[in-house]
Amino acid sequence: MPELRCGVLGALEVHVDGRPVTIPPGRQRAVLTCLLVQGHPVPADALIEAAWPRDLPQDPHRALRTVLSRLRAVVGHDTITLGPAGYELSGGSVDAEEFEDLLRQARSVEPQRVRELLGRALALWRGTAYGEYAEASFARPASERLARLRLDAVEAHASALVRLGEPGAAVPPLEELLAEEPFRERAVELLVRALYHAGRQTEALERLREHRSVLGAELGLDPSPQLAALESRILGHALAPVRPAEQTLPEWLDTSTAFIGREDELADLAAAVSASRVTAVTGPGGVGKSRLVAEALGGLHASLGLPVTVVELAPVLPGRVTMTLMDELGLRPAGAGAGPPETGVDNPADARPGADPVVGDLVEYLSAVPHLLVLDNCEHVLEELTPLVSTIASRCRDVRVLATSRRRLGVASEQVLPLAPLGVPDPTETLGRQGSAAAVRLFGDRVRRLRPAFAVTADNLTDVAELCRRCEGLPLALELAASRTARSGVGEVLRRLPTDAVGETGGLWAVVAWSDGLLSPDQQSLLDCVTVFADDFTAEDVAEVVSRLPEWTGDPAPALAELVESSLVVRRDTAGGPRYGLLEMVRAFAARRLRESGRAAEVGAAHGAWVRELVTGIREDWSRLDGAVVGARLSASSSEVTGALRRALDAGQLVLAADISHAVARCLHWTPGLELRDLMIEVGERCAEAPGPEVAGGVAAAAFGHAERGDPARARVLGTAALDMCREPDHAAMAHLSLAVAAIYGGDLADSARWFRGLAADPALLGEANTSLALIACYAGDRAGAREHAAIALAAGPSGSDASHAFARYAAGEVEALTDPDRARQLLAEAAAEADRVGAEQVSRVSRLALFALLVRGGRHEEAVALGLRVLADLRRLGAWTQVWTLVRMLAELLAGAGRWSDAAFLLGAARGTSGAPPPVGEDVERYAALESRLSDHLGAHVLQQIHTLAAATPRAQVLSRAERVLRDLDD
Repeated sequence: MPELRCGVLGALEVHVDGRPVTIPPGRQRAVLTCLLVQGHPVPADALIEAAWPRDLPQDPHRALRTVLSRLRAVVGHDTITLGPAGYELSGGSVDAEEFEDLLRQARSVEPQRVRELLGRALALWRGTAYGEYAEASFARPASERLARLRLDAVEAHASALVRLGEPGAAVPPLEELLAEEPFRERAVELLVRALYHAGRQTEALERLREHRSVLGAELGLDPSPQLAALESRILGHALAPVRPAEQTLPEWLDTSTAFIGREDELADLAAAVSASRVTAVTGPGGVGKSRLVAEALGGLHASLGLPVTVVELAPVLPGRVTMTLMDELGLRPAGAGAGPPETGVDNPADARPGADPVVGDLVEYLSAVPHLLVLDNCEHVLEELTPLVSTIASRCRDVRVLATSRRRLGVASEQVLPLAPLGVPDPTETLGRQGSAAAVRLFGDRVRRLRPAFAVTADNLTDVAELCRRCEGLPLALELAASRTARSGVGEVLRRLPTDAVGETGGLWAVVAWSDGLLSPDQQSLLDCVTVFADDFTAEDVAEVVSRLPEWTGDPAPALAELVESSLVVRRDTAGGPRYGLLEMVRAFAARRLRESGRAAEVGAAHGAWVRELVTGIREDWSRLDGAVVGARLSASSSEVTGALRRALDAGQLVLAADISHAVARCLHWTPGLELRDLMIEVGERCAEAPGPEVAGGVAAAAFGHAERGDPARARVLGTAALDMCREPDHAAMAHLSLAVAAIYGGDLADSARWFRGLAADPALLGEANTSLALIACYAGDRAGAREHAAIALAAGPSGSDASHAFARYAAGEVEALTDPDRARQLLAEAAAEADRVGAEQVSRVSRLALFALLVRGGRHEEAVALGLRVLADLRRLGAWTQVWTLVRMLAELLAGAGRWSDAAFLLGAARGTSGAPPPVGEDVERYAALESRLSDHLGAHVLQQIHTLAAATPRAQVLSRAERVLRDLDD
């Protein structure tokens, strides 16, 4: 087969075996272009339409075969094949595919490589994609998509040039781009930055003012908030990030003890984080990396003005890093919450070949809301973490990443700060100088905390100095040695501490082993057992787990107290009472011994049985106790539930996993974290492969999870399978609920109503079922039915959970909105407040959306503005893009009512121009058609179309920033 290479980024070019060939104009070029556009088998009728768009020949299929025969004679007989699905071009390469591949490679690499890759990508362009056929119906969508990607590539290439210190080189291509697309604000921002950094500050300001003038004169719009902020920075000769509102630092490590011997390192860290997007503090375990970062957080927060999020990666398994970071930021990726399926890319400006939609959501949020991200204990997840951090660093210019790891991350822009152990006393120095060593000072301070009378004196300094040397200056080792010294004295500790501390058998590991060796067998056994906990635990939790082990018959409290005394277990006093945790080195040591003892499976099973009892109890209390209390209990237990499910899956204990998963799923309106949600789905998928009545609940829970995640088709499959294997009414109810939710998200309201009517026969689900039936009737225009079901749901409230009652009030509010807006506002406000109190995230946001619509349409604009600002921030954080675009449409109504016609047109155009926005339904169809007509009357059809084009090309994060800005304008 000849080697075929085709160029479509301009007029059609074809090379066969490296030699250019001419494709005759007319039908042969049209057919070949159509094959190249599709990239997959093309039916004969489509090729006929491409070749003869108007007048068909007498025998079209015969004429097509003639065209193909002549075309094969030029490009090779084997390059165009016919299969069941149609004709296909095989064995060739296309410059458009190469262009997209280069864009894909450039997404997560250092700026030098971005410049090279995108330079090669842009050099492939010779004109309009698909040349003379760019406007043909078969090629227009692909041509427009490639054109948008080219503009994205020009911007990304220019950004790389600026970051590499070549701002002058970025100016000409950006000027050319803006000649084509004068309102493309990302290009304006880049051009202004390039001019500024090239020393052309006056031109930069002039360009901003010119853009403001043209935008206002032609479209009636103000520049985006990003450009307004950029102008202020240029005027102040400082392009620093704008500081967000003050934020309380997250609770992380206990920093109440004296911080000794790290003054220089603290200053170095502050300087590095201020200057670098990615900073990694590296060093061996126990050297104090995390404590150094914790000490620095207050100053970094004050100097950077960024909100701080700490992500503890030590317990995170490979493959779960991105989801863990999303969880810590409180984000939900598209489709993660209850609601119809959502797409990860909403408009062409956001599209990037091969983009992970979850990473895209994360990057988009961090671009809009920059953070200082602290990533602790990274060494075991570098394969996943390095490309993620690289992407964040390259695309979120105001974000700072601060990591601790035993190895550097390997990111191109990384500033590495190796952290050495504390200085130990030099035996050749005088005793006075030895006593001033940082390790000695730390050791003395930690002993005095436990035994205040202790002091480092001339009598014990020689022993203390030797002990510090044996601990190699590692702070954690010194702390463990100090805890024993407070009880036994320096001489005794020194006598028993190994002198040959080398490798894993020595250093900190040796100190942990030594401290552990002083424990009794029961204490050692308990230390091993508590490694099964995924998070902090209480003494009662420990007692519950060990009570399920045959070797434990007594109270573990004395042994736990001894572990605390030995500093092997850390006690933390909280408002709810004392909690306990393990340092990672101690956990690793004890967990290894547990595995080697052969007891890991037994202890894991005991933990799983305890978790099953725990969540079953919470589920039983879900409708009986205060929703805020039981919701907090379930949230506090989620790490243990996650660990138990993973362990049960690994051990093949599917019945245990199914029981836990089903109990959690029946706590309706509680939103699990992303990792737990995915594990519950995995449990159900595994159980479906080994069906049986004892695992039906787990399959039903997974079906519900698929529906909530936005996959109603898979939810129906698993829901039906669960129903087929059910024997327990409780499991059948969960299966019915999953099928009902899948049907409503799949758009089949009648089928959903059928399932919910069946659920209404279950007294425990009477209110929940009628709430959904009320909403379905409301959507269908059945006002009488909606009122009846809403009344039943409200009446059933006392027998259901607080979250379900909040959901019922929301539905009643939606129903009352049809006839009594004042009563509807009251119900919706009550629903939102109760949902907030009990943590029913989905109920809270749909209630506020409905309330916002009532306020806007009722003319209560001042209240609507205040609520809109809150809802906009919440929806952005959650990534609930279906609801975001619903809100954006309603904001357009609000702005039109305030006479902000251009801003209203922009937001309406942004919602209309994205694939992620749900289409208007019911009365909204006429409402938004009328709004469009009003906007056209005020602005003129041509200006309205220009604004819509600009809005459709604006990245959604910038759309939201503009929406927030105009809301704040109205709020002033």
